[in-house]
This record gives sequence, structure tokens and C-alpha cells, in this order.
Amino acid sequence: MPPVALSVMRHHVPVRATRVIYVENDPALLGIIRNLLEQHIGIEVVCACTTAAEALASPAVETADVALLDLGLGADSLNGIDLGIALRERNREIGIVIHSQHEVGHVLPLLPAGDDMAWSYVAKTGSMRISDVVDVLRSTAAGRSTGTDADVTVQRKSLADLSDRQRAVMALAADGLAAPEIARRLGTTHEGVRQDLSRAYRILVPEVADGDDRRTRAVVAYLRLVRQDTWTES
Repeated sequence: MPPVALSVMRHHVPVRATRVIYVENDPALLGIIRNLLEQHIGIEVVCACTTAAEALASPAVETADVALLDLGLGADSLNGIDLGIALRERNREIGIVIHSQHEVGHVLPLLPAGDDMAWSYVAKTGSMRISDVVDVLRSTAAGRSTGTDADVTVQRKSLADLSDRQRAVMALAADGLAAPEIARRLGTTHEGVRQDLSRAYRILVPEVADGDDRRTRAVVAYLRLVRQDTWTES
């Protein structure tokens, strides 16, 4: 009896796309980056929005693999890191990628200490390649942190180093308010607020490199101290 030839069909099992939540408060940039991301095979943007509230209200949070979050989402919104923490409370497995024009050294001190899940950073620059962003998203979704291993020295300070007035003006500065508006809210003079801010900046960031924005560095340092105090209390 002649041998029977058997035909074996090999079925291709598609790899599931990496599900991405994207939050960016600039609507134009949101649309551009979303379109570029969706051109990559294996990337599915399951939620794209401009505010933290919209992201947290989306049912996509429960099943997303990774979130790409702008660091600054506006004065009336959670920042990207606080939003990442809130997303983790809903979905313990979600990777978080912070997307910011600030240098990584400015962002690192704000990241949660002791978190064993992936946090990554990708620079928001004019020369940014979308393929690099995709690589970071996939790596972070797989549980590997990317771009956050810089050697960063964080000076040990506490909110107690600031006076009550300095803490008040820094809290409003961290919300994105300029000195005139801070003065109006606190019922004081513009010049008084500028002096308080200047003194607070020198306490929070005694030294800055050439070209650094001292206000930005001071705000980041202030937010880190606020978060440290919150973790200590909890």
C-alpha cells in the first residue's frame, strides 16, 4: 500500500496588539501622535484624551497594557505621574510612560519609590522618532523600565525648610500660576510674591546648570517633597 501524503496546515496565530492609553493636553499633538502610533502594526490606541479625568473615566483602563502620559496636563488636572499612580490603582499591571520636554533628571525624583512595576520616560522633542516611542511603549508594557536609569542626585530636604508663605506660593506656582495671579489669590503684592518665590527657589534648588530653568527645577523639587510627605503620612 503506497504511503499516504499528509497535508499539515499551519495556522498563524496573531499576536495581540499592545493596548495604549494616550493622554496629552495639546489636542493638535494628541491627534498627530495618535495617528502615528496607530500606523504601527501591533499598537492599538484604546483611549486618547486631553485630561486625566477623561482617562480615568474610560473603561479602557481595565484592559490597557501601557499608558503614554504627558507630564504637564494643566493647572486643573492631575499631572502625568499622579495620573499614572491613579491608573495603577485601577489596573495593577499597566505600564506607565511619562512623555515630557523636561530632562529625565527633573522627572526621576517624582517617580514613586518602591514601585515594582514599570515606569519609563521618553523625551518630547522635535527630533523624537515615533518608532522610538513605540519601542518604549512595548518594553514598558512587557514590564521593563526604559530611560529612567540616569544617575540622579536628590538633595535631602523637607517641606519644613520652607516658610508657610513660601509653601503657599510654591503650591500655586506648581499649579502653573504666574506671580501676578498668585499675588491676587493670596491678597499680597506682586513684588512680595516674586521675593517669596526667589527665596523658595534658592532653598529647593541651590545650584542650577547653565541653561536650566530654575522655576521648573524648583517646582519639580517641591512636588517631590509634597509626594514624599504624603507617602510618609500614609
